[in-house]
Amino acid sequence: MILEVKGLTKNFGGLMAVKDINFYVQRGEILGLIGPNGAGKTTIFNMIGGFFKPTKGTVYFKGIDITKLSPPKICKLGITRTFQLVKPLSQLTVLENVMVGAFVRVKDPIEARKRAIKILEFTGQVDKKDMRAANLSHGDRKKLEISKALATQPELLLLDECMAGLNPHEVSDAIEIIKRIRESGVTLIVIEHVMKAIMSISDRIIVLNHGEKIMEGTPDQVAVNPEVIKAYLGERYARN
Repeated sequence: MILEVKGLTKNFGGLMAVKDINFYVQRGEILGLIGPNGAGKTTIFNMIGGFFKPTKGTVYFKGIDITKLSPPKICKLGITRTFQLVKPLSQLTVLENVMVGAFVRVKDPIEARKRAIKILEFTGQVDKKDMRAANLSHGDRKKLEISKALATQPELLLLDECMAGLNPHEVSDAIEIIKRIRESGVTLIVIEHVMKAIMSISDRIIVLNHGEKIMEGTPDQVAVNPEVIKAYLGERYARN
């Protein structure tokens, strides 16, 4: 087990954003996290990554309590996340953006550049390495977000809607990249609204609604669960 979350709860004033969430992630697994907007998915990522401190509950990474650690310390331990709204360093090149991630592990610019080139080859962006990030398409910015995260050499990668707004070809490309990331030895938790994607890549899926876990199971189990269909997938999905 690489990650375990126990009793994770987050209040914002009088709003209960996440309530008593428990789950685990096995090393090498892809865990999907789905639910309507406002269900608490990104809030959970923010607590795992140290951006929010839980009101209650504990996060364990490789058996270590990381609940009170800062985001930089959590990143150095081996957890990296992407963000829904991609904000690359727009005046830097694609290569320089990825080098920033590499500097988490190395201090030598030459070594950081070598590592960044390898990552861009892995994600299929090496031909754009000298472009300014400001000039990238939406799809390429999403891919750059993944490249920057991979440059930190994570053991656990949290992907937050990395396929939002992509066309079908770009979605297929992202699915293949995620599969290759897992094959490279990285464990993933993926938040995604693109059902074709999340159902095809996940080993297990957790469904959230109003900050609570309403279902956990395989993609096939989730797809036919009446409560999940009512809360999120919709009857059209059930008929398909």
